[in-house]
Amino acid sequence: MPKTEVTFYERLVYVVYGYFILLAAAWLILSFLFGKFFNLWAFFTLAIFIVQAYYKHRLTNLIVGILGLAVSIFWLLEFTFLGQQAGYNLFVAVMLGAFILSLISSGILIFSYTKLSFKDR
Repeated sequence: MPKTEVTFYERLVYVVYGYFILLAAAWLILSFLFGKFFNLWAFFTLAIFIVQAYYKHRLTNLIVGILGLAVSIFWLLEFTFLGQQAGYNLFVAVMLGAFILSLISSGILIFSYTKLSFKDR
């Protein structure tokens, strides 16, 4: 069994998995604590990224990356609009930073399809 070395880009993909798992877990926990309800979207997001981190399917990386990019753009626009209405406080600044990081993370997942597909060649 040949020993394969983990590349820098594979490490970036693992970091992105961890970021989205932590983001979804925080979303689920905050829904329980403050909203007193079970957030189904947060649960599905958490489940998808946990399963994806285990199986590491490249095509699923592409699909999840594209969906994550679209959702991140929508959330970024929504929080920018809400920030203009409420004034830019620390919470809005942190959320804008998180969504910009989500855009970058989604881009990493999208490009991991091509980067990791040609790694063996």
